[in-house]
Amino acid sequence: MKNIAISKDILENYCIIDVRTPSEWKNGVIDNAYLIALCDDNGYMNENFINEFKTKIDFKSQNIAFVCATGSRSKHTAMMIEDALGIECVNLDGGMVALLSQGYEVIKKES
Repeated sequence: MKNIAISKDILENYCIIDVRTPSEWKNGVIDNAYLIALCDDNGYMNENFINEFKTKIDFKSQNIAFVCATGSRSKHTAMMIEDALGIECVNLDGGMVALLSQGYEVIKKES
């Protein structure tokens, strides 16, 4: 698992999976990111996370990167997916907090 400092310039090089909670997505998401919550709004682990990932993401032919608020949940998710599927993943270190501080404009998620 690689840690890469998040920046708007590198986003186009990856298939981005946003693992924040549904309530966090309401504040805005990265354009074209896939939204697969690692935990629900109450903090309960999404038991179907790996299956949702395998169903929604063409992980065999893309560079996969995970993002959360600050980089902690996405780091754990990247390691979990690497262990489960044997693919290399990237953690976007600093997460949405760092990206927003760089002036990135999020897309508002429809409720």
